[in-house]
Amino acid sequence: MDAKIMDATTKSRRLSRRDMLVCSAYVLGAGAAIGLAATDAEAQVAKKASHKASGYQESPKGAQRCDNCRMFVAPASCQVVEGKIAANGWCRLYAKKA
Repeated sequence: MDAKIMDATTKSRRLSRRDMLVCSAYVLGAGAAIGLAATDAEAQVAKKASHKASGYQESPKGAQRCDNCRMFVAPASCQVVEGKIAANGWCRLYAKKA
């Protein structure tokens, strides 16, 4: 009797090829879904904000100016706002240089 119980227990613990293929398909599908989500997130980050969306203005806001913002790229560009940027401009995305 013990041999039959032992045999049934070991059979239930074995993993068939079919089970392995099904499991592999789930893992590959999940990996593909995660990869697509990461690609979409990177695409969203790569987009620059418009002048209107960022609240850009060509005059500074006190001491906050584009030329002392860490996003400013001399002579007239920005990492996060599209289009031409004035060195003495300002927007809501201002981040002081360290």
